[in-house]
Amino acid sequence: MPGADVHTVCQAVDVMIEEELRKVYNSKKTKKMDRGIAFPTCLSINNVMGHFSPLKEDTHDIAENDVVKVICGCHFDGYAANAAVTHVAGAAKVEGRHANVIMAAYHAQQAAQRCIIVGNTNTDVTEAIAAVCAEYKVEPVEGVLSHKIKKHLIDANDTIINK
Repeated sequence: MPGADVHTVCQAVDVMIEEELRKVYNSKKTKKMDRGIAFPTCLSINNVMGHFSPLKEDTHDIAENDVVKVICGCHFDGYAANAAVTHVAGAAKVEGRHANVIMAAYHAQQAAQRCIIVGNTNTDVTEAIAAVCAEYKVEPVEGVLSHKIKKHLIDANDTIINK
């Protein structure tokens, strides 16, 4: 929502994740299973591409029509699951450049996911991302990597470069 404090939102989502994790895998056999936050909640706002989880003294409020990507993650027994969702603050309907960027990101992710098959290369995935972005007349962000996830590791050496 417009006017929400970024630091407060990040902290509230982390607390919610911890509370929800306590509700699952709590039988006698699984009660001692290691679980928790795998990635602190971050809000990427407008031109900030990722990993913005400010300290209280460095925070600011979300403004009307800000494009906000909420990223969070949890783990069970060291196996991480990260998720993200993008919204435009206060907008009932999204149009124009905001809509193009959001839809390009969604469809590029879908295309990349379909390209990750035996026999394809990282270049095939990068080209699929570029093709989707060209259709929406947007540019993929240079230097963004997708990492293979392993137990206790969310950024393994195997990567796919975005551009």
